[in-house]
Amino acid sequence: MLYIDSLEAYFRGEKVNTRPQRIFPIHTVKVRERNNELPDIKKRVGPIQRYASLCILLTGFLIAFPGGAQANNDETPPRVWKVSFTGNESYNDVVLSEVVANESVSFLRRRQFWRRSGEIYSETEVRRDVIRLERFFQRRGFPDVQVTYTVDEGRKSWRRHIDFRINEGRPIRVSSFSYSFAENTQNEQDIRDSREFTRLMERNPFNEGRRYRIIRETDLEGDIVRMLKNKGYAFANASVTARIDSLRYEAHVELSIDPGRITYFGELTIQGQTTVRDDLIRKESGISSGDRFSQRSLGRAQQEIFSHHLFRFVTISIPDQPRDSLVDLNIRVREYPLRTLQVRGGLVTEEYVRAAVSWQHRNPFGNGHGFTATARGSFIEQRLSMDYLVPYVFNTFSGFIISPFAQRINESSYLLYSIGATNSFIYQYSQELAGTISYEFTFNEELQRDITFTSRDSSQFFNQSVLRFSGFYNESSIERGEGWAVRPFFEISGFLNTGTYQYNRTSLDVRRFLDVTGTTQLGLRTNGGILFTDSLDEIPSSIQYYLGGNSTVRGWSRNDLGPKRASFDSEGDFRGYLPIGGRVSLLFNSEIRQRVPFIHRNFGVTLFMDAGQVWRTRDDVDLADIQFGTGAGIWYQSPIGPVRFDVGYKVNPTDEDLNRYNGVDYGRPLDRWGFHFSIGQSF
Repeated sequence: MLYIDSLEAYFRGEKVNTRPQRIFPIHTVKVRERNNELPDIKKRVGPIQRYASLCILLTGFLIAFPGGAQANNDETPPRVWKVSFTGNESYNDVVLSEVVANESVSFLRRRQFWRRSGEIYSETEVRRDVIRLERFFQRRGFPDVQVTYTVDEGRKSWRRHIDFRINEGRPIRVSSFSYSFAENTQNEQDIRDSREFTRLMERNPFNEGRRYRIIRETDLEGDIVRMLKNKGYAFANASVTARIDSLRYEAHVELSIDPGRITYFGELTIQGQTTVRDDLIRKESGISSGDRFSQRSLGRAQQEIFSHHLFRFVTISIPDQPRDSLVDLNIRVREYPLRTLQVRGGLVTEEYVRAAVSWQHRNPFGNGHGFTATARGSFIEQRLSMDYLVPYVFNTFSGFIISPFAQRINESSYLLYSIGATNSFIYQYSQELAGTISYEFTFNEELQRDITFTSRDSSQFFNQSVLRFSGFYNESSIERGEGWAVRPFFEISGFLNTGTYQYNRTSLDVRRFLDVTGTTQLGLRTNGGILFTDSLDEIPSSIQYYLGGNSTVRGWSRNDLGPKRASFDSEGDFRGYLPIGGRVSLLFNSEIRQRVPFIHRNFGVTLFMDAGQVWRTRDDVDLADIQFGTGAGIWYQSPIGPVRFDVGYKVNPTDEDLNRYNGVDYGRPLDRWGFHFSIGQSF
């Protein structure tokens, strides 16, 4: 409680009334002006007194704030502040923390000093965690495990530190392992000699000398059954039994295998309301009656139907039926709405605002084809396009897209208007591997930003007739990159002498992602491109190679790394440099992505080193010219992708990068730095 009359008197510089007539709780009071006296406080109270008064007010509000009141209320139940483990040797604290219900307060929540953090402490829940830990170790080969705990107070009386003390005891080891097939097994020797079965036995978790873990029994059974189903045994069974010698701490493990009969696909029944014929769905599945059964084929069939733009839900199941040589299937599908309007938008450093509106009809003619109209725009590129998709050409892996479009590209050194169409044949062999062959014909007008550049006219019209070949191999998942990613590209222009210019372009992009720890990943990329042409000065700027920006070399702005030309205003005064591109480009990226779960599970930091260069001709290529950008950033894994903010520093900039012309420095202090904000990984 604070005395309001005394408070006002204090501000007026009067003697404090120690016996006020009215008392109010601080969180219900609004200070009133009386006879316009309060606005004159600045005239009567010195700056030090005003600062002290503000501190007193702030302290009072913090004490009266519900969180602050809770902090001083001794009747509030204690909370779990820290959970630790002692004596565990086989499993680290990170693994065990996922087993127990109690958890430590995160780093970020510990900084919230104005309120208590953590779950309310419960002795019953701690005892349940003891049972959970014991069962966890027992199922992993430690029958004599003992778990105890201690609970201590922290620096504040309401904090509780729980320490689970674990004595793992002696583990049970596998002393022998054997397997056997059912008497009526067909092609038993072929199964034994198969590569898949041999590899399973080599990786068998119950090989002699290993620690016996009961939870791995179902894993081995599932692996064996899955292998047999992929070989055509739809009704295969496998079971693991173990005899435990508790005195010797030994386990004798036996695997029984019953493949059953070799089976084939029978009738495919379609269920669900659809706007396409059943035979189209059967064709899209890639399964035909009479084909040899394979669990892998079922998975691929479900994936192929689900990847069709019309279907949002697909399940393929085996209904109850006799164990015969034919296996009937039920395919249940659910379609998306036929018409969809989608609006997307985002903020990016280079393009400022990026937005797209698309309208899609997923089945305009009842044959499973798709039509999409899209308007996409930013401060750099504006594009209108229509796509007509034929999802099945030769088989379920192939598709064809016709895409007429019109676009405007507004780069720093040129302005490009284009209208044309692209025809693409896509063959997606698997989710990781795909290839595309496309032909594009466009009418173009390109305008140069600065007419003082005399190597060619400031405006030029040209037709572009291009045949492109591109590949795609990617082991990466959607949420987190993994393994290798390889993207080759080759382009032939002037195809059949229908284009204004004849040139060839090729590039190769290789990426590698390594998980160093569960929260740390190393990303590496190299990218190189070459433009083959007789005269570079005749080739439009939009066809040449550029580097610099969010996704190439950070520290430089978009397309700003490499050769440049000076730009002048109408009076001939220098106003900066503009990139002119080149024939050859080389790029390297290395990045450490570190998640910081103690702040937030979706929050992370990044350290990076980028390098690259663009050369006007192949004769100019010199690795000593490569420029480096380094820096750090933060990112947040949002539902639409990582939201990143990176700060890059130019390690070895040129005079052009720093806006120096003829010995005069026209630069700014921040010319050596680059600030990059975007959505999505840098590579």
